[in-house]
Amino acid sequence: MNSDEVLLAIEERFLKRKLTPAERIVLGQTWNKQTYDQMAKHSGYGDAHLKDTGYKLWRAISQALGQRVTKKSLLFVLQEHLQPLSSSHLQPLPSSSNLTKTFVPLHTEALSARRPYLSGPLPPDSPFYIQRSPGEELAYSEIQRPGGFVRIKAPQKMGKTSLMFRLIEIAHQNNYQTVHLDLQTVDQDVFSNIDMFLKWFCVRSSQSLKLAPKLLDFWDASMGHKVSSELYYQEYLLENRKTPTILIIDAAERLIEHPKIAQDFFPLLRSWHEKARWNFLWRNLRIVIAHATEIYAPLKIHQSPFNIGQAIKLPKFTATQVAELAARYGVAKSNDTLGKILVDLVGGHPYLVNIFLYYLATESLSIDTLLKTVSMPSGIYGTHLRNYLALLKKEPELAISFKQVVSSTTGVELDAVAMYRLESLGLITINGYQAIPSCNIYRSYFQQQLSV
Repeated sequence: MNSDEVLLAIEERFLKRKLTPAERIVLGQTWNKQTYDQMAKHSGYGDAHLKDTGYKLWRAISQALGQRVTKKSLLFVLQEHLQPLSSSHLQPLPSSSNLTKTFVPLHTEALSARRPYLSGPLPPDSPFYIQRSPGEELAYSEIQRPGGFVRIKAPQKMGKTSLMFRLIEIAHQNNYQTVHLDLQTVDQDVFSNIDMFLKWFCVRSSQSLKLAPKLLDFWDASMGHKVSSELYYQEYLLENRKTPTILIIDAAERLIEHPKIAQDFFPLLRSWHEKARWNFLWRNLRIVIAHATEIYAPLKIHQSPFNIGQAIKLPKFTATQVAELAARYGVAKSNDTLGKILVDLVGGHPYLVNIFLYYLATESLSIDTLLKTVSMPSGIYGTHLRNYLALLKKEPELAISFKQVVSSTTGVELDAVAMYRLESLGLITINGYQAIPSCNIYRSYFQQQLSV
């Protein structure tokens, strides 16, 4: 089979759409065993653009085939799938107009090959990842821009870490280095002062880049902690790097609890980004900050990193996106009704949508059964809801604030701290100055539990 036949088969049998010119080049030349550098030399497209196109294409083909496809595995996988299908492999789906009966669970073998995740971030090759455009494409593009700066904002369990996994995957495809620092995993002692925090920051960055920490060679108290950390990054971590480094800082909202550190650290990140305008070394540093809520650190406008770069706000799923995900779980693609039901029920929250579809696919439960018990302590969201309830019981003032929210039919104005905590947990949505429950499940469950 030649490359033209392969392209036609992928368009008609797998993707069900026409390939773009860049996709045709990547697919055709990959089939002919060409590298991205070779493609770039003869196509007129940049190397980075072709790699980005390839990353998205392998992901689309992976989703269509139900197994991971990479540039290296493409030839082997396609040779297998492009063989004529025997009639014994085809299993017709039962037809029914009833919402409950339109669900067709994935059979055991298919489900194990495309295993959904009940919780936790989705790996880059997961067919259950739903892209939310245009924010994600903007993030992919920004990290490939000299001095790029990305700000990702979304409450807990909205997909920030899953997106970061994909940013890291793109970085690796471009032969970039990555430093991924999750502030949720940091011991409380590290936040005792700015010197301790910046030393931790530099040591962990070194370890991520597989370099031995050399703080003693660069740390000079007479110059100050920020200058020392800047010299460390510039002269040790960036100096001898021929390829860009992606610095990802997850759970940046943790620094809200430590305003003195935030007042020093956030302006430092901004200054590094601004140095990329004139300093070649700093152009090779691309920064990604992810946070669960607005950062209310007392920073001046010209010092804040939260008004620069590319802002990405991960939205909840639309009914169409829920329907698409349901199809990947084995629900008939035309079942848009289920999408509308889950948007109304859980507000399109990605994590809650996935839980519903997971049980629908793996436990062979009917939609009607799930809907009847969904807000009960024994229902599919029971553990998730009890975890929130336990947290609220430990923080009575926060529980009182949230009780006000679920008891109101229009919305409640809360103090800034309560608003920040509840939004970062994903329990509320802020509409102007008013806080409202994120979804009907939360309203129903906590109206009952918090009234006791």
